Amino acid sequence: MQNETYNNIGIGITSIGFVMNIMKSLSLDKVFLIIPFFTHQELLAYLSRSNNDIRSIEQVISHKINCFSNFSKRYFDNLVLTINSIQYLFDMEYVVVKDGNLILIKHLDFDKKMGNRAEKIYKAANNVAKLLEENSSNLYLNLKVEI
Repeated sequence: MQNETYNNIGIGITSIGFVMNIMKSLSLDKVFLIIPFFTHQELLAYLSRSNNDIRSIEQVISHKINCFSNFSKRYFDNLVLTINSIQYLFDMEYVVVKDGNLILIKHLDFDKKMGNRAEKIYKAANNVAKLLEENSSNLYLNLKVEI
């Protein structure tokens, strides 16, 4: 299955939407890190487990180093998907952009009919939100994303 088909606008919207449900407001530089966390099957499975005690990006990287070897590539591969997902959420009045932040104005509800992958994203959103509480510079440095 091709990456473009598997990681489509629906996955982008649910990924950003479910994390925004928790964060309420998030700087755009951090929003661009969301989708790459969800586009790696093994990492998504790990983050969606409720028994994981996520404390820092360094901890997750040390436990799942193999899931981060291509994080920068996933980041750049998903830039357009991230922008399109933000645009859709804006057009549907779920979010607004103000002063460099994405701000939630309407909760994105989860429904089992969205499927198994969306359910995993929904379950993992809390752990991704915890990771995004860290300083942007620290996140980009540890994830080896150079802009």
